[in-house]
Amino acid sequence: MDSDSSMPDKASTASNIENGFQTTNEVEDEVIIRAIKLNKFFGDKHVLKDIDFEVRKKEVVALIGPSGSGKSTLIRCLNALEQLTSGEIYIHGQKLNPFLSVKHLSPIRRELGMVFQNFNLFPHMTVLQNVIEAPLLVRKMPRDQAVALGEKLLAKVGLSEKRDV
Repeated sequence: MDSDSSMPDKASTASNIENGFQTTNEVEDEVIIRAIKLNKFFGDKHVLKDIDFEVRKKEVVALIGPSGSGKSTLIRCLNALEQLTSGEIYIHGQKLNPFLSVKHLSPIRRELGMVFQNFNLFPHMTVLQNVIEAPLLVRKMPRDQAVALGEKLLAKVGLSEKRDV
């Protein structure tokens, strides 16, 4: 299957103001992650089965499903922490090569964030400390900037009141 033939063009995805619809922002319409026919096997267990999806700029996506349904495996494949059995992943239009060195994968991983259902990733840290550690360590961001970014993120996902938990 030609992956581009199934994707609508910009003209068909943009809303038309003349027909009474609000015009979409072309930047927000930009596809930043595209997954095509992702499959992952662990031995005989088929964990990811022909997964297709797109994530557009400024879009927030949630993966919901029972334990063992492949949510974490999918996220690990997007970060090239786990190798797909088959399929393709594109980040900002570039095909993800899981065989790249850590040096070449780091810029991609810096742009992909993962938030798991248990927000207390490190139990000895507060929620805010957990959120700001990645920008501090990975991006080498100044502490005050990382704290501001962390507080903004917590507010966006409705966890501001739990920042000190």
